[in-house]
Amino acid sequence: MKRKIIPYVLAFILVGLIPAQVYAIDFDISEVQIDAQLNADGTADVTEQYTYEFDDDFNGITRSLIKKKGTTIDNFSAAENGKPLKVEIEDGVYQIHREGDDGETIQIELNYEISNAVEKFEDGAQFYWAFFDESNESEYGDLAIAVTPPAPAENTEALGYEEAYGTERIADDGTALFELGYVPEGENADVRAVFEPELFPGAETLAGTVRDDIAKDRENLENEAAAFAKNQQTARNVGIPAIAIGGVLLLMGTLALWFRAYKRKRQIRNYPYEFFVPKESMSIPALLYFTNSVFLSPNTISAAILELMRKGNIRQLAEDHFKLVHRKTDHDHEAVLIELLFDQIGDGREFKLSGVEQFTKNEDNHAAYNEAIAKWNKGVAQEVKAKGFYEKHTMLRWTAGILSAAFIGLAIYSGIYELFPWMAAAIMLAMAAFGIAISYAPITFEGHEIRHNWRQLKAEMQNLPANQWDRLKTDEKQRAYAYLLGSDPKTAERKAMAFTSAESAAGDSSFVMNPIFMTAIFVSAGSTTTASASGGSAGSGAGVGGGGGGSGAF
Repeated sequence: MKRKIIPYVLAFILVGLIPAQVYAIDFDISEVQIDAQLNADGTADVTEQYTYEFDDDFNGITRSLIKKKGTTIDNFSAAENGKPLKVEIEDGVYQIHREGDDGETIQIELNYEISNAVEKFEDGAQFYWAFFDESNESEYGDLAIAVTPPAPAENTEALGYEEAYGTERIADDGTALFELGYVPEGENADVRAVFEPELFPGAETLAGTVRDDIAKDRENLENEAAAFAKNQQTARNVGIPAIAIGGVLLLMGTLALWFRAYKRKRQIRNYPYEFFVPKESMSIPALLYFTNSVFLSPNTISAAILELMRKGNIRQLAEDHFKLVHRKTDHDHEAVLIELLFDQIGDGREFKLSGVEQFTKNEDNHAAYNEAIAKWNKGVAQEVKAKGFYEKHTMLRWTAGILSAAFIGLAIYSGIYELFPWMAAAIMLAMAAFGIAISYAPITFEGHEIRHNWRQLKAEMQNLPANQWDRLKTDEKQRAYAYLLGSDPKTAERKAMAFTSAESAAGDSSFVMNPIFMTAIFVSAGSTTTASASGGSAGSGAGVGGGGGGSGAF
């Protein structure tokens, strides 16, 4: 039968973008048997037996019941192996208290009475009910429903709707059986059974007939099923080849793009390498952003301070004491960092690392600190973006976007006609094409070259001989060490004494520091400023014939 599949397809596509809901209790309902015993007065005594398999400790199960207009639900009770269980009702949901442990399987029996459950007409008396509806948040592993007349019946008719369609059969005694089997969550399933009106002498007779109505519904459902089968075959003939051909084209295009990028990288990696410090192409924080990680760590702030020292903007007076020399900077993010350190934390002329700790201990300063760091991060990203190290490929990305939309359409089309494996394939292809559309921006040859050279420098510096380090110019040593501090603090810590001692007498450009101490201060500052259940609810009742509900646990 045709399903309302579009919301599920769209939800599936967005699953990687939306955080998953965390349920309080993990369980499966492996088996459900519902028996509706109809009485001569038109009431129904319902017995429901549930088998729950728990993967968590639990306090009980829930059952929501939505009454049909003109009916009432009374005398609800629950038991396990004949032993009554405590029942509470909250917001239209029955809570059955029964504590248990992870791994336990329990069988609970629910009993309740439906008044005016049978509608008696001139040619038949019908029970038309939905025991669950789209508000149900639990799937059923094996569901069976039996509607039993007050006495053996000879002229029973039965019809299932939506999930129950095609599951009906009539037992020898006239009982209407609906063997649904597996039922997903969020689905509707109405059951309808018509018996001889003489079996219900205590029920009020309503004007009109019912058997013609059920015959018309059966014919309509059969016509819908036939049309669905025909359209499903068309979907197989059209949708499957389209998904397959589109998938092959996407795969070939992706492989071509990957091979192009791989060839470019391999060309650069094959260059003969001898240790050197690359020429200055951008600031150290921007280099770290581009070559190491777009998430700038506290080590990067330490590296940025070294950069300001190298450029002569600030001078180190002591291990934790710095003086502002001038405010003229090459990049906006450098001005932002100076403003944070010297104007917000310091006195406008000097600042101490201990002042960072004092500043961030005050919760009133957290917003200002985080705002400044965010602004600094944004400025670093803008410097990298301005370098143009990423190719645009606008036409290719638009093509991938159009292809993604086409796959979404194919996913919906195949999902409507229950070609679920192909629907899943189309969804995955749509996500892949969408990923290319929003993110494909390969690095230019120059960008790869810069990345390779600085990453190679970091690797070489782990075991760099002292004589090679000594041959470098002071400016090269300072840039290399600042980069190492921002990208590999452990190696920087190990090399700190050897790499910085030779620079201790360099006057205003002195390069004496304790990388562990400085980085720890900003790690602490960042931590300080950033530190500042499956149940069930009653729905509205979506059953065609009225009623509904669902199951859960707590």
